Amino acid sequence: MAKIAVITQPALAAGFTLAGVDCYAASSAVEAKKWLLMLVQDSSVGIVAIDAGYLNALDHSTRQQVDGNLGPVVVGLPSGLPTQAGERPGEQIIEMIRRAIGFRISFKQG
Repeated sequence: MAKIAVITQPALAAGFTLAGVDCYAASSAVEAKKWLLMLVQDSSVGIVAIDAGYLNALDHSTRQQVDGNLGPVVVGLPSGLPTQAGERPGEQIIEMIRRAIGFRISFKQG
């Protein structure tokens, strides 16, 4: 079974580790990039969730390398705050799912 790996800020890493997820703390975008490039080469990893800020900070070349890789699915880990003006609550999660499975889904608003 494929593992899930998380790359996040040091302050959040302990929570993911306690939840049983392989977690890699990165205090900068440069450090996060190093972890990401290592994880996309690991055949035991199926999903890499990386702090959205770190993902957005990747240079174009690295982003193409990660997106074109046949290895794990790489998704941005939302911070909980809207990333774009006018973004609906939950839109980040919907976009993550769309990228992971290739279909856009919507949730019934309660």
